[in-house]
Amino acid sequence: MSIVLKVVPLSSIVFGERFREDYGDMSTLITSIKKEGLIQPLAVKDNGDGTYTLLAGGRRYKACTLAEIVEVPVRVYPDTLTDMEMRCIELMENVARKDLSWIEATNLNKRIFELQEAIHGRKVSTAPDAPGVSKRDVAELLGQSKTSFIDDLNLAKALESFPELKEAKTKSDAMKMFKRLQEEVVLSEIAKRVNNKQASTPIAIQKKELMESYIVGNFFDMIKKIPNNAVDIVEVDPPYAIELNQKRESLLGVNTNASHYNEVDAKEYKTFLKELFKECYRIMSSNSWIICWYAPEPWAEVVHSLMREAGFEGNRIGGIWYKENASGQSMQPDKCLSNIYEPFYYMRKGSPALSKQGRANVFAFKPVTAAKKSHPTERPIELMEEILRTFAWEGCRLCIPFMGSGNTRLAASNLGISGFGYDLSSEYKDKYILRVEAGNIGNFKSYKED
Repeated sequence: MSIVLKVVPLSSIVFGERFREDYGDMSTLITSIKKEGLIQPLAVKDNGDGTYTLLAGGRRYKACTLAEIVEVPVRVYPDTLTDMEMRCIELMENVARKDLSWIEATNLNKRIFELQEAIHGRKVSTAPDAPGVSKRDVAELLGQSKTSFIDDLNLAKALESFPELKEAKTKSDAMKMFKRLQEEVVLSEIAKRVNNKQASTPIAIQKKELMESYIVGNFFDMIKKIPNNAVDIVEVDPPYAIELNQKRESLLGVNTNASHYNEVDAKEYKTFLKELFKECYRIMSSNSWIICWYAPEPWAEVVHSLMREAGFEGNRIGGIWYKENASGQSMQPDKCLSNIYEPFYYMRKGSPALSKQGRANVFAFKPVTAAKKSHPTERPIELMEEILRTFAWEGCRLCIPFMGSGNTRLAASNLGISGFGYDLSSEYKDKYILRVEAGNIGNFKSYKED
């Protein structure tokens, strides 16, 4: 293929359709072209009639037009170029651009690979002289590593099936999200098979009942089916209205377990809590307990006052989960100490009695390690078991408005307490189902055996 360098009138170049439509701010480039001229030639195809079709250099072409440049240097390709070869030249020049987003870059590599295959055919042999092109060949052509190039192809394809990947800020974040999404698809299928398996033994029947007690749905819709005075203890771990997803991401990077977590807008939080406590009070028996976790800043007084408004009795001295061996976290380490505890209010409807009278209000338990967490706000089964021992009694019935990891339900199962709960996320339920299947009835644990 012969390529000729020459100068042609800008007006003789046909712009055509381009891969990139948004060229961003061109003021600096326009100033440079006016002062120094166009240093890097445009790539064009000779149409054979005195006109040329632009192959590469769309941004430079636009800048020259705005700078009112009359003639420009060009690299002229012969008119024998096919449409696919023309497109490939444009795309390959864009590969070297520094301002491409990761989405543009991955889609660009995918399109180049498809064009190279269309032009040369797919290589089906590993022989050095085999016809066609492989992924390795195109990666080498673009000066990229084979691994990185294949990652781009996989991501570009994944974007078609998982558009939420576009939310990732970087390619690295997108790869982590893609891996998680792949795992979720597998988990969902396994959980479906486990849940559909016929229960034929007493243990299998108990596990089936445990799985079915995790109900996917909106608490405020589903709770209307529950009659008044139906449960004896409610354990509430509501969204905290503190932008948990963003805070965890800023502290830990991409938080794969938080992607399905549903936060509540702070402006709507009081209304949310008011309706929540109203429904909890309605379904609770005449002598019953409610345990409610909360974010002390800024909601401690709001939560307490709304619980009292709903009819519950109790003071502001609640319970505390002290996180043993935890280093804690602080969004402002220069101003605030690291936090290693979570508080909860325990309040009454009627006059229930504590099952463990005289117990201290501090519960010291290690948090679940990040590697083992299935939910961003997961608490250890052992902690929830001790809390239930303190407030619940044999034969009582438990409701969990926001199931999350399902650990409270597993703790209740260990104690022989029946119950049910709700969550919006089927993904968290899938993980719960697999943990029920893998665990032992009466002995579910978060901590490994010593």
